[in-house]
Amino acid sequence: MTVQPTGSGEPPGADLPPMSAAWSPPLWRVGLYALAGVAAALVAAVGPLAQRVGSLDAAGRLLVGVLAAGLGTLALRDLLARPTLRVSPAGLDLVDGLRRRHLPWAAVLRVRAATLTHNRRAVHLRTLEVETIDGPILLTRRQLGTDSGPVAECVEEIRLRLG
Repeated sequence: MTVQPTGSGEPPGADLPPMSAAWSPPLWRVGLYALAGVAAALVAAVGPLAQRVGSLDAAGRLLVGVLAAGLGTLALRDLLARPTLRVSPAGLDLVDGLRRRHLPWAAVLRVRAATLTHNRRAVHLRTLEVETIDGPILLTRRQLGTDSGPVAECVEEIRLRLG
């Protein structure tokens, strides 16, 4: 998270939230995805290496190749879509899927941390839910690079202060 306080004319020592902040996945994770994608691509492309690693036949090599493409795409998206969420006095800038969006504060109704649960498989996914006039936007912990609870608190404080 990058937090950059701006001058507000308040006396020093006033405990106010910063006026801008940004969140995105850490660069070490992006590099790890890229490295794993390159390793999987090598296994898929080089026949003797595929035999040595896991006795992969043609179908197995194809699946490893698909995995390599997915990891490479994920790394490239996370690298190019930085930051995933930026808060400024003008509103929110966020990456929603593959596109970057700007939402003025007037379009943001509420920001909160939520948990999506799938009871049959005991899956709990922590998300940041941005409720807008057009509908909700969900950002995951992986997209933000940190837990959604403190992010929601910071964004909501800034929204209430500026909006």
